[in-house]
Amino acid sequence: MKHIKSEMKNWFSWIILTILLVGCQTVASPTAPPLSLPTTSPLPTSPPPATATPAPELITLTLWAPDFLSAYTAEGDSTVFNEQLETFARQHRDIQVELLIKKATGAGGLYNLLSTAAPVAPQLLPDLLMLNESDLRAAAESHLLQPAPTAGFVSTTTFPFATQATRNLTHSYGLPLLVDVEQLVYNPRVSVHTPLSWTAVLSGRYSLLFPATPPTELADDFLLAAYLGSDGAVLDEDGAPTLERARLEELYAFLAALHTEGRLRVDLELQNTSDCWAAYQQGQGTLSVVSAGEYWNTSSRIGSPMWIPTLEGEPFALAHLWSLALVTEEPRRQAAALELMAWLAAPQRTAELATEAWMLPSNLAALEMWPLTPDDVTFIAELLAVAETPPGENINRPVRRALQAGWEMLLEVPATTPEIAAAHALTVLRK
Repeated sequence: MKHIKSEMKNWFSWIILTILLVGCQTVASPTAPPLSLPTTSPLPTSPPPATATPAPELITLTLWAPDFLSAYTAEGDSTVFNEQLETFARQHRDIQVELLIKKATGAGGLYNLLSTAAPVAPQLLPDLLMLNESDLRAAAESHLLQPAPTAGFVSTTTFPFATQATRNLTHSYGLPLLVDVEQLVYNPRVSVHTPLSWTAVLSGRYSLLFPATPPTELADDFLLAAYLGSDGAVLDEDGAPTLERARLEELYAFLAALHTEGRLRVDLELQNTSDCWAAYQQGQGTLSVVSAGEYWNTSSRIGSPMWIPTLEGEPFALAHLWSLALVTEEPRRQAAALELMAWLAAPQRTAELATEAWMLPSNLAALEMWPLTPDDVTFIAELLAVAETPPGENINRPVRRALQAGWEMLLEVPATTPEIAAAHALTVLRK
């Protein structure tokens, strides 16, 4: 029996090894040429010949990155990310980087592979990797990551939510890099006032585009942000997921009014923010959700930017953060990995990487390197200054599922009122 278990363990490790090696891109640094030593013997009275200093031992770092980054484009051209790693390798002749591109999240994703390989094949773990805020928290709690320094390492202009999302009570476990956040864009010709509140949207006669029926059956960031930004709670006194009935009823009433008046497009073609932004640019709707990174990296921007409208018009944003995290425990490899992390986090490189990923940089210093007007930079900085990351997955998923269930009942079941929809959402949450 022990022999069978051993065989199964070896076989499982081999499967993991095969998976991890798929999609490997290596960025190698050139090694220094050997020194030529003199071939003639010195005279007895001459000083002894100089001894060649041994070249430092080459370290190959393994970096796992999400699949929205890559080493090469579909056309085979080198990406900005790949060029950054190549430049680092040239400047650090004793370090090379092996880049492995992995699925960003879910089964077969970065955290899933990390947590699966750690107990059975630790030799296959990367030296460092990128994780989103939820997976970073889970990896730190499972002791899969090493604490990373902050002083002189993380930019002093990093936005507060990003600093908080990478720390627990005692340590920092990630170096914030990229931010994915939703904002809105509106047609200023509809009204002279920016429609920041639900009342302003309704009275201004705006028509809204957002992913109302996502295929995941989980509420889009727009819906959750509108609720959270209106002081809606998602945690009860015991730390369990919750939703406030009164706030739910107000949110559903706002959306129901738009739908009843034909000012809310609801169809399966709008599955994400990119779909909404494309429809808005084609003249559909006068108010639309859009990825901030996509909007600000588009040269032909139309409309005016704003945050997601809330009950009282208070600014709020729901941000997803991608950070570099340290895995290796070996001191020399740690030192090399920290050099790479700090190098990638330089404002200019973070700004370039955010542009390529169609995201926002996590700090103001990098943001200011984008070719934007001072007013544009101010808007983005204000948006990220009030941003929060989503709650942990044990709260996030049940809350989103319940929020979406109440909303879809309002859309699909005749005679459903906001009160009935809110009661249904709470029922789903308790299941």
